[in-house]
Formats: sequence, structure tokens, C-alpha cells
Amino acid sequence: MVDYNILEQFVTFYQTGTLRETAKKMHISQPALTRNMQKLEAAFEVPLFHRTKNSISLNETGLLAAEDAAMLLKQTENMLRHARDFDRAGRTIKLGSCTPTHVAEIIQRITAFHPTAAISSEIKNIPQLLEGIKNETYQFVLLPFCPEDDDLYYRKWGEEHLSFLLPKRHHFAHRKHLSVSEMNGENMLLFQDIGFWHDLVVDKMPDSRFLIQTERYTFLELIENSTMPSFATDAFRDIFPGASPAADRIAVPITDPEFNVNYYLVCCKTNQGKLKALFQ
Repeated sequence: MVDYNILEQFVTFYQTGTLRETAKKMHISQPALTRNMQKLEAAFEVPLFHRTKNSISLNETGLLAAEDAAMLLKQTENMLRHARDFDRAGRTIKLGSCTPTHVAEIIQRITAFHPTAAISSEIKNIPQLLEGIKNETYQFVLLPFCPEDDDLYYRKWGEEHLSFLLPKRHHFAHRKHLSVSEMNGENMLLFQDIGFWHDLVVDKMPDSRFLIQTERYTFLELIENSTMPSFATDAFRDIFPGASPAADRIAVPITDPEFNVNYYLVCCKTNQGKLKALFQ
């Protein structure tokens, strides 16, 4: 039986060409390395080296053996990585969401029931989430509607309602509510990382121009210091932890039903027991 560590030393000698470099790279003394090469040769039961008084090199058989050993080590590394990845995947719960809203809350709830599991989350568009839950890329997805699929199980998780965030001097600031069509055509501030809301807003306000921001601090600064309308949500602090809408702005609710959504946490029916546990 050939020791794995000795095979590594053998392959390293094949790559470096000298005992000195091999010993240095493998953090082993040169005499110990020499003894290990002798053990390896004895295990093969054939000569692997050319030896002279001051040097050692691989013969043709040794070269063949070293190439095979390098391939074997690579296969062993792949085997170990594959097994570890499989084990990690079995202990990982992956959450996909259409919005950053409620993600932290869901992760906290999952952690309470599965304290040893690794949890990952990402924001994706709705078609990607539906595909991901069907092919088991995700164990749970958060959607802004009830999925009509007999293979899926869902429970209502929460709500979110979008408003226009208007400067107090805006001509609509006195209104109790507004429709999207009334604001269509206005120049708007818009934060990019708001999930499905981004595409919905752009689609429903085709005549508006959006100043889209990707950096949270800059976006909040613009809300504080500019006169451009923007959006607010009753889940504002989920998206911007520790922040609140500017004091000199007024939030006017949007009446369009698409901007007032119920969220549903969805899983495959094979996982419905795990989902039910989160609501206990």
C-alpha cells in the first residue's frame, strides 16, 4: 500500500526535478525524503530512479509512474471536493427572493429552526425564482403572488405598500393618495437594488426619466438634498437599515393594486413540512 503523502512527494519530485527543491516545497528533510522514495520504489517492486553518487533522477518507468500518480492525486482531490460539496449542499438552505424586504426576517426564522444549517440568499427576477424552486436550486422563494402550481406549497409571509415620496412643495404633496398614471412623466430618483419593484416602476411609468442609484448612501443623500420625487415603502428600513425617509418629504400612498402586494413564501410540496415549521 502506497502512502498518500509519499505519492505527493513523488509527484513533487517529478515536477521540480531535485530532492532539494522537493524537500523545501514539502517541508520535509532531505534524508527523510530520500528514505520515502526508497519506500515507494520498494512498494512498486521495480526501479524508478537513476542514481549516481551525487544525483537522482527518474528513469522511464519512474516517469510513467509519476504521470499516473499525478493523475491519481488529481482524481483524489476531485473526489474529496465532490464529497465535501455534496455534504455542504445537504446542510445549506438557499433562499431566493423577489425583493430585499423580509429576507432578514426569513433567515432569522430559518436559523431558529435549523441552527446548524448554512443559509444563503439572493435577489432574482420572478421567472428565475419559479425555475429555481422547481429545479430545487432554492428550498424557499419569496414571491409577490400565490403561485398557481399544484407541485408548490405556500404561506403568506407579509405585505408591502409603495408610496411616492414627495418634497413638501411638490404639487401633489397635499394628496392623500396617487395613481401611477398621475405621476407618469415626472423625473424620479430610483434605487436599483429593490428587486421586482425596479422593473415594475419602469414599466408602469414609461414617460418618466429615472435617476438610478446603486450606492445606498448616495441615494439617501439625494433624497435628503434634491427636489426630485422618489419612492418609499412601509418596509423602508428593511431595504435601508437604520435609515428613515427625509423629514421634509411626504409619503403619498399609491392606489394601483400592483404596488400593494402580499408576499408568499413558497416551497416544493416535498418540503412543505419545513415551511410549516417556520410558522409555528
